[in-house]
Amino acid sequence: MTAKFFLNLYALINSSFKYNILYLFFLIFNILLAQEKRVKTLSDTVKIPTDSISVNKEKLENIVDTKGDEIRNVFSKKLTYLIHNAQVSYQDMTIKADYIVMDWNTGDILARGKVDSLGRIIDNIKFIQGGKEYEYTEAQFNMNTKQGTAFNIRTEEDEMAIIAKKAKRMNDEEYYMRGGFMTTDEYFKAKKDSIPDYGLSTNKMKVITGKNQKTIIAGPTTMYIEQVPTPFILPFLYLPSTGSNRQAGILIGTFGERQNKGFYLERWGIYVPIGEYLDLESRFGFYTKGSWMIDNRLRYLNRYKYSGNLNFIYEKNINSTKGLDDYSEIENYRITWSHLQDAKANPNLSFNASVNFMSQNYYNNSIYNQNALHGNVNNNQTSSSISLVKRFNNNPLTISLNTSASQNISTGDVSMVLPNVTVTMPQIYPFKPKSGPKKTIWHNIYMDYKMNLQNSLNTTTDDMFTSKMFKNSNNGMKNSTSFGTTSTLFNYFQLGINGNYREIWTTKTIRRDYNASLDKVETFNKDGFKTFRTFDGSLNLTTTLYGIANFKKGSMIQAIRHMISPTVSYGFMPDFSKDSWGYYGTYTDKDGKKVKYSYFEGNVMGNPSNYENSAINISLANNLEMKVRNKKESSGFKKIKIFESLNINTSYNFAADSLKWSPINASGSSSLFNSKLRVNYAMRVNPYKIVFDTPESTVGHAIDKFGYFTIASYTMGLNFSLDESLFGEKKVIKYKKQGTVRYEKYYFDDENYAHFDMPWKLDVGLNYASTKEYNRNTNVTATVNLSGEISPSPYWKITASTNYDLESKEFGYTRLGFMRDLRSFNINFNWVPISSSYNKTWSFYIGVKAAILKDAVKYEAKNFNDNASF
Repeated sequence: MTAKFFLNLYALINSSFKYNILYLFFLIFNILLAQEKRVKTLSDTVKIPTDSISVNKEKLENIVDTKGDEIRNVFSKKLTYLIHNAQVSYQDMTIKADYIVMDWNTGDILARGKVDSLGRIIDNIKFIQGGKEYEYTEAQFNMNTKQGTAFNIRTEEDEMAIIAKKAKRMNDEEYYMRGGFMTTDEYFKAKKDSIPDYGLSTNKMKVITGKNQKTIIAGPTTMYIEQVPTPFILPFLYLPSTGSNRQAGILIGTFGERQNKGFYLERWGIYVPIGEYLDLESRFGFYTKGSWMIDNRLRYLNRYKYSGNLNFIYEKNINSTKGLDDYSEIENYRITWSHLQDAKANPNLSFNASVNFMSQNYYNNSIYNQNALHGNVNNNQTSSSISLVKRFNNNPLTISLNTSASQNISTGDVSMVLPNVTVTMPQIYPFKPKSGPKKTIWHNIYMDYKMNLQNSLNTTTDDMFTSKMFKNSNNGMKNSTSFGTTSTLFNYFQLGINGNYREIWTTKTIRRDYNASLDKVETFNKDGFKTFRTFDGSLNLTTTLYGIANFKKGSMIQAIRHMISPTVSYGFMPDFSKDSWGYYGTYTDKDGKKVKYSYFEGNVMGNPSNYENSAINISLANNLEMKVRNKKESSGFKKIKIFESLNINTSYNFAADSLKWSPINASGSSSLFNSKLRVNYAMRVNPYKIVFDTPESTVGHAIDKFGYFTIASYTMGLNFSLDESLFGEKKVIKYKKQGTVRYEKYYFDDENYAHFDMPWKLDVGLNYASTKEYNRNTNVTATVNLSGEISPSPYWKITASTNYDLESKEFGYTRLGFMRDLRSFNINFNWVPISSSYNKTWSFYIGVKAAILKDAVKYEAKNFNDNASF
């Protein structure tokens, strides 16, 4: 051992100096593992390829760590052999293989995977750098230049698995490959299947894997499905990464021909990242008969601060040919903006927005025509809001600035509040004790304050964003305060005393007069500052009563509990139309009668009431529950709500001249069958007699004869949610055999029949309403709504929705959807067979699931139904 050590040390000193230190450490390490008996030298089965990259001798920049079940050193040739479970680690790179040869002269590393008895490689080399893993069968790598050549490489870049017969590593970020094959097949990537269901084959490929750029560039590329080539051939392929580093690129749309639009390019566009927090997606569509559209979407995200998107769509929809009778030009637009501030960004200042505004014809006459498929054609109302709220650390006041809009798509009417400023002071208790609970009625006295300034606009969709929208603006300011207190009486009753005071300011009032020459009442606007004040007060007393009925021990029903919450309240508000208040004026009509009107009629803050209210209000809230035996519950019992709520209320106005009782209103809700069935019901009963002036009159009126109790209206809604749990818990049967790859969700019995779950869901809704009020005839509406889905197999889903009018005996909007998971592809088919004549349509889509290829590898077809029969 000692003689061998000195001979080796002498050879080390006479060698090139640049390897001295490295060999010294390496030699000391091997002395510890040296064997007394010489082992037969293994032959080098890895051949250096003739096109391997020659390198200059350079000094290594870090320590090389080696492992292996067997380590052999040939010092005369400066070679190291690592055999079985071999590993070499250098800087951030690690090579794991069954067999590794290291040449210390050149810095080359030759590696090979594990082979079987026939010489076939059964376990690949693993090359790991910076957490990224590559697999090869054989490879050569140079530690000095970090370049190398590999054979039968396999790696993944984002969603893409890449296989190549040969690859050259130029540096940490670039690979050149020959005989490449790419796929996004999840089963192939997870090594559940050795053959992908589809792939893109190319002879030459370059893969860039840098931090700032991840891209796959390939030459002529052919698509294979189940190893069969298809006519889908691309002259070149450029796939930027879908990772965190965004890159500008082209967005692929569709093309085709439509009867009333001509040939078209639709939904093509570009994607442009703008700085760190913004990106822009701009799409367009051109049609040879003149129609065109643009769709711009700006998205932004500043993490932990705010996020949002702004979308603007404009269409020039031209139908038919100019000069023909059915020619038309329609301009459509839609503006949506969503902004959401993170709650932690600034607790004292928040800004949020939700804007959805469109032209009147957008849903029914859009060029893209996806609204029918999505069910948007049933939408009749949209709303928008923008809010800015400011809070203060040491001040209870909250200031909010809002704007809101409500748009009726059918009529084109738009109602806006611009702006809406509110200053709010929450409830304060000026007499509460400095410490301890509030015990007396004085301690519970509270008050609050609210100031609200509004400017209301009523306009149309056509006049939006023009000076006309401000023509009939209506503004006002309201200062209001509430005050009151609560107390407990006799330990069982809750007493509440409440009061409200309001002061309204406005700059516009009205005057009315009868014009005899024109035989009409004229209204004049009068500018000038004007105010009015109103107030009201109330007393309310409430309690809760419980009634429990217990049954025999062991019976199915153990107990029934009835909870009743009666409330009696008295409210008072004076008649502000009296002359002493000065809020109402009069004019003389053509019959010589004096007619009262409010100077503040039509004011955005309302106008003072013209009647006195001195009414007692009575309400009764009910809750009925039943406790039954149930072995499935841990307690052995289960509560069932017979009536979740059953509320009845009415009032008696002492100040009214007649008809002192108001209608009796009753409403309730119940849930049955483990909340699968929900029932909602409501009824209004008129206690006075309804008379008609003539036998031909269809509308009558009430007279002051109490006790007739005619039903003015009632409604009922049934909503039944069904699924497989309706039939109880499914018995689980364990089968011995389970499928593989795509059949892993299937189990097979002894006769090889497949078994799998078939989840389904069905929602049934029945809405019935009967309204009579003071009419002779009753108006009845009754509809049945159905929606559901079923998966007849793990990779199929069918959805459907429809509604049926029981009165007209006609089906309404009906939609069917079919979805099929084809491993790496998705198929979607949507069909609207019943709707208005224009909105009957269908669409078909098949495309790759993976985001990196979903816009490139797809096929779409749809029926635009350009006013043609379906």
